[in-house]
Amino acid sequence: MNFKDQGIIIAKRFLQDNRYVITVFTKNHGIYSGVIKQFSKKMGDNLVAGNLVDFMWNARLHEHLGYAKVELIKSYNAYIIGNKTKLYAFNSIISILQLAFCEREPHNDLFPSLLELIDSFKGEFSVKKYIDFELRILEESGYQLQLNKCADTGKSEDLHYISPKSGRAVSRQSGEPFAEKLLPLPQFLIKDTEPNYLEIKEAKKTTSYFINRYILINKEPPTSREKFYQHMLCSVN
Repeated sequence: MNFKDQGIIIAKRFLQDNRYVITVFTKNHGIYSGVIKQFSKKMGDNLVAGNLVDFMWNARLHEHLGYAKVELIKSYNAYIIGNKTKLYAFNSIISILQLAFCEREPHNDLFPSLLELIDSFKGEFSVKKYIDFELRILEESGYQLQLNKCADTGKSEDLHYISPKSGRAVSRQSGEPFAEKLLPLPQFLIKDTEPNYLEIKEAKKTTSYFINRYILINKEPPTSREKFYQHMLCSVN
């Protein structure tokens, strides 16, 4: 069995005898790992996390680890490794991806969003785009939050809370009697603005609840995600 696809490198680990296992989030096949048989220094400069590559995979049987060949399409590593905020954000995202999805599950709809997020690292970092992608991971996992109208009234005005049970928005008036049981709805999630310190704290609380409930079932939260949010809160405080 073999296929060729595009993908974003998310991990690389040493195997033995100058061989490495490369893990790639592919466009059409999901997460795939394969052994690089002949690893050279020149190749190593291209096989770094965050880079977009042509990925060729083959194995005698589908369940085998398989062998991989890669050719660089576009390097993003310099944008990531040269900026602490982007590096923390990237490490957080790939940690969540690897915990959220099993290898060899296709996630065709998610790949363009991941590539768009990484491509945005060429410019100024946007924490809104990062958190929007966390919500995309939830959506791809089958737990899309519905933030466009109130679950109680059906109206889109003055949305202020999120129901932890349904993941739907709740207006301030409808939610006030139950405020202690509801999650905050940071306004930047429904408006085209970057979050302030309080909104980042609110977003972390809300997204953590749903990620822990639906993705990290019986799993420890990735330390890289906590490190990212601590860094962001210190940066905007």
